[in-house]
Amino acid sequence: MNEGSKIQTKNLLKISSTVVCLILIISGFIVSSCSAQQESGNSGSVSIIDDWGREVTLDHPAERIVFGHTAAGEGILLAGGWDKVVGRDASITNYKFYPNLDSLPVINGLNQALTLDFEKITELEPDLVILQKKYSDRKNFDEIAETLAPDIPIVGLDFLDPESADSIQKLGILLGTSDIADKYVRFHDDTIKLIREKTGSLSDDKKPNVFIDAVGMGPDQISTYGKEASFWKKICDIAGGKNIAADLSSDFVKTVDLEWLLEQDIDDIVVQVWDKEKPEYVGYTATNPAKATEEAQAIIKEISEKDVYSHTDAVKEGKVFVQDYQLANNPKSFIGAVYLAKWLHPDLFTDIDPEQVHQEYLTKFIGTDLDLNDVGIFGYP
Repeated sequence: MNEGSKIQTKNLLKISSTVVCLILIISGFIVSSCSAQQESGNSGSVSIIDDWGREVTLDHPAERIVFGHTAAGEGILLAGGWDKVVGRDASITNYKFYPNLDSLPVINGLNQALTLDFEKITELEPDLVILQKKYSDRKNFDEIAETLAPDIPIVGLDFLDPESADSIQKLGILLGTSDIADKYVRFHDDTIKLIREKTGSLSDDKKPNVFIDAVGMGPDQISTYGKEASFWKKICDIAGGKNIAADLSSDFVKTVDLEWLLEQDIDDIVVQVWDKEKPEYVGYTATNPAKATEEAQAIIKEISEKDVYSHTDAVKEGKVFVQDYQLANNPKSFIGAVYLAKWLHPDLFTDIDPEQVHQEYLTKFIGTDLDLNDVGIFGYP
């Protein structure tokens, strides 16, 4: 190789080296920029449309949250955000779900989800206030939002809807915990799909008439869920039944006119029970769960002997069931629909065990070591 060729080769090598260096520098810049954008995306603003149709935007995922309504508390658990809670609803008492309740200040009155202690909330300096959407109470919600504005944002989400887990998905976005929330949403949606595949094609005459004997009234009164409690209409619909009180005007729970009830064709009766009335036998914290089945049988016998029910096909054919109200009045209302589907259409759901679905919910998504074999009544028989 002559001297000119050597010089030319050296120059080409220098140019090539320079180009390679530039490529590496540019590549490193691009990777660095992408990483910075990803980091910014994780710590930057988050935004959703809440279940009142309001846009809720936070400068960053919430790190300090307070909530009103027991359903919102369970929703926060499912979304993976309980470690962010600095203030809670006064009505939550389930230490099996929430082991640190005593250390969390309350922000409202007992059984008064939207009666908030604004002074306490301000003192706690939350990034976000989370409230259950109360269907007929938009005015009250707006007044709360106005009182807290502009320093403390508020979100209204419907954790009672058995058909949809959108509330958990939205909450995951606001809390920066979408990876946890989305796993739960898939479990919920897969369960609903499994039930709907069998009940969705039922003709109207194949859907039994269901009456829900609601909790909370005196022994001489019968109450149920009407138009305001639309989640019960959805529970029945998912399960392949019809809530016969769905069109009754009501403030959530309605005292039933006995003459109206006597005129109804009732194929199935669901008797709600709750731990406040029967703490020994009902729910996750039952003190005498060994007697739960015996108590459930006694409840069915008592209901069946009432004059107002004795004429019904439900009583004549042994289609009276007992269910803990917790399987309707919070995010696990879709599990209540699984129990109900099994009762209404046992031939369609021979391969589905409601307790297995319920146990998976508790173990995987609530994160508790509760065993349904060791607790009180949830669904009987």
